[in-house]
Amino acid sequence: MGVRRERTGVRRDGTERGPRPVVPVAATPPSGPRRPPNSPTSPVPSAVVSTRRWQAIAAVGWAVAAALAVRSGWPRPAGSPTPPPNPAVIAREELSEDGAGEEREDLARVDDPGSTIQLGEFSLDVAAAARALVRRSRPPSGFRDDCSGFVSAVYTAAGIPMDGSVAQLYAVAEHAGVLHHNPVPTVGDLAFFDNTHDRNGNRRWDDLRTHIAAVVDVEPDGTVVLAHKGSERALIQMNLLPDRIAVHEDGDRLYNSFLRRKSLADGRWELNLTGELWSGFAHVAPEVDWVVP
Repeated sequence: MGVRRERTGVRRDGTERGPRPVVPVAATPPSGPRRPPNSPTSPVPSAVVSTRRWQAIAAVGWAVAAALAVRSGWPRPAGSPTPPPNPAVIAREELSEDGAGEEREDLARVDDPGSTIQLGEFSLDVAAAARALVRRSRPPSGFRDDCSGFVSAVYTAAGIPMDGSVAQLYAVAEHAGVLHHNPVPTVGDLAFFDNTHDRNGNRRWDDLRTHIAAVVDVEPDGTVVLAHKGSERALIQMNLLPDRIAVHEDGDRLYNSFLRRKSLADGRWELNLTGELWSGFAHVAPEVDWVVP
């Protein structure tokens, strides 16, 4: 705003004229539309506003993800247990040993997988029963709707009564001396797996005997076809040969199916495939009592 200059002087009658009061004068308003107080001199482009908004959303998302990761136990504290050794890895390590490793060498190396495929007395019956039960939407009456209930139903249908949890059936096989780690099993064998899920909820790789499946076929390249009940009943694959045990697929050829869901709690261990989680096979001998009270 402008200010009018004050005037002083002498009137015509000789008296002194005092100063006039200062009167503020409004400045001429600027041309154009008036802006609200404290507004920027020019509007912010909409693209900039959108970018800033997404940056803020991303920052919040990363903060939430970091909080959940810490809550779930990742990164893993120092000194936490590592996954138990894979039997196939143990077999390969024993190849370098003298004497005691020679027998295991025959099991761990398969130069011609097709020539090692064997059928047992109940192999075809187990394979047929497994393929039939995989197509069912519900388990047979009297059997649990889980992996051990599924294989129990398979072998019972094949003429070998069976009932028990994964750990119980593993204990029966171990006691009967029918466990083995031959990478190419007999059709009709049981297949055991460790750490397929965090059973005890402690976010550590210490869950043994968490899954079981039935061997229904062995392909010429050594790939084992398994029937199991996971999130659904299905046929999955596994190849335990040294150069394929940790390979999911090569081109259009599937070697090892995924068996464990990936999680931040896994830390730096990324063992998700059938070959990586496998812990052994068991011959299902009919003379063994596979029904656990």
